[in-house]
Amino acid sequence: GSRPGVGRLIVMASALTVMQSSFVALACFVLLHISDAKKTDVKQHLGLEATTESWCDFNVMPNPTYAFDARGVSTFGDVIKAGNLTALRNALAATRVWTLERKWQFKAKVSSGYTIPLSFGFAGGDGFFVFNVSASASDQIIDLTEDVECEPDEVSLEYRGSDPAVLSTHSVIFSEICLRQLPCTSYEGCVPSYHYKTKANATGDIFDQCCEPVYCRNTISCMPSSQWEQQPDFDTRMGNTLQACCKPKLCPAGICNSTQYVAKSGSGLLGSSMVECCNPRYCADYAGCSDGDNEAKLPDKNDDGSPRLGSTDEECCNVIPCSDFNCTTSDGLWTTPAEPTGRGHTLAACCEPLYCANFSCASTKWTDKISAPVQGNTTERCCQPVYCSSYNCSTDTKVLMTSAGTRKGSTDDECCEPKLCKDYSCSDTTKYVKKPLVVELEGVGQISRVGFTDDECCAPVYCTAFSCTSSKWKSKNLPSNDTTLGSTYETCCDKVFCENYTCTSDYDGDGNGTQWYKRVDTNAFKWQGSTDEECCHPLYCSQYTTQAPSKWRRKAQGTTSGPLLGSTDRECYDPMMCDKFCGCNGAGKVLRPDANNTQGSTVAECCETVQATTTAAAAR
Repeated sequence: GSRPGVGRLIVMASALTVMQSSFVALACFVLLHISDAKKTDVKQHLGLEATTESWCDFNVMPNPTYAFDARGVSTFGDVIKAGNLTALRNALAATRVWTLERKWQFKAKVSSGYTIPLSFGFAGGDGFFVFNVSASASDQIIDLTEDVECEPDEVSLEYRGSDPAVLSTHSVIFSEICLRQLPCTSYEGCVPSYHYKTKANATGDIFDQCCEPVYCRNTISCMPSSQWEQQPDFDTRMGNTLQACCKPKLCPAGICNSTQYVAKSGSGLLGSSMVECCNPRYCADYAGCSDGDNEAKLPDKNDDGSPRLGSTDEECCNVIPCSDFNCTTSDGLWTTPAEPTGRGHTLAACCEPLYCANFSCASTKWTDKISAPVQGNTTERCCQPVYCSSYNCSTDTKVLMTSAGTRKGSTDDECCEPKLCKDYSCSDTTKYVKKPLVVELEGVGQISRVGFTDDECCAPVYCTAFSCTSSKWKSKNLPSNDTTLGSTYETCCDKVFCENYTCTSDYDGDGNGTQWYKRVDTNAFKWQGSTDEECCHPLYCSQYTTQAPSKWRRKAQGTTSGPLLGSTDRECYDPMMCDKFCGCNGAGKVLRPDANNTQGSTVAECCETVQATTTAAAAR
């Protein structure tokens, strides 16, 4: 196979199927190109011309139309021989650029009668332009670009295979051989592109071979001349762009200094004429003429149809007698003089201004505007509104109307309305309740209740209607006509204190019962109530433990009525009776005869010996 990196091998033709007829096919091909079959290769090449393609400009190969047959060539033998090889070497030497490590291109079309791939290449170093000819190749294109590795007098195209050692049985035809440096059109080193260009009809792989300078005189015309001019060294200057070869002509600073033209926007604009540097100013865009009289402005076009240019009264306006000028405007800032005189086309020239200083804003809804414009003659222009939000109603029974911030006015009638009970909150909700928010007036219907006091908007609530049904409170026994206001225990009832209460299970009255014990008053606080829960602390069975655990069984603690109360065996435990004890037989004893009246759950408490029992029975 070929060495890695030796170039590009482009295989354009697919290999033919290996068949016994391959040799016959190749023989027919050779016969078509050899007039005398007996003269196989007197000079080691076929002396007939092959079809020529336009695929190798600048070819150094002598007789490029010849086809060479490698038949009979042994390993490292020359495919190109005798006079053809000498001519090739002389041609390469004459180029003076077939030198070591210079890039060259080798191309050829190869057809092979062998059904195995064959290796070929040029002598030099470890070989270069090394390639494989595919099995049964038919016009296989070889295209390699590599560095040269031998001198011209050492050039040879060799068979570099070893199997077979001699190409004796079939032909291997090389046609349209091309040896050249690549055309300079493939060279990319002619930079910068605005100083150098690639030579059109040259080959090479270095700057000196492929590049030539680009001169302004040959490539650029500094046009338009109103925007560009040649650099002083234009004839010898290198370049191919306007910027490299020419000097820009910037628009002169004062060229648009006219009432009919204005400078175009932007910087660095090129030009030396008003057309290039300026935009026209059209009278059609001029607003200085009075719009109150159609005749005050000249037509936008001249008599010849061209647009009228200008930006002044003189250029765009038709000056008329002021007596004919219309001073009426929508903003009301002007008035016609009593005796108009002179000529003009503007309000300022023919009319009298109206001033805010002479305008009266006297009103409850308007006042003189701060920093009012000098000229004006209307309320909106010369005055500012007075809003109800800045007004205080004259009495406490009135309130500002809604949207006071946008309502104009400065009087009760303009800004105020009576206060309504719907906006009032009773002073004490335990002593008053809100009256109905509407009242019925005969002939009028329902209207909002007016007022803003307890008397106007609220109904009193009396203690005589309150029930002191509580364990902590008792009735004050107020008379039925009592006027004390309230609807709470604190206001309408007397407190009931625990000091006179006896806790349940406190049988001796010392404050300590078996289920409850008395809460203790202090100088600063007295307990209020008349129940165990309010006046006493509970004693829970869960906190009590019996001293006789073999005789008592703890009662169930969880009940629907709450935790079990108590601090005695009787309250917290159930008795365990000996008649329920079953352990006497196992101890060799018998149950006591009074077991149903004896507490216990042990042998010692509930059992006695058999003998003792018999003796006792006999005695009875």
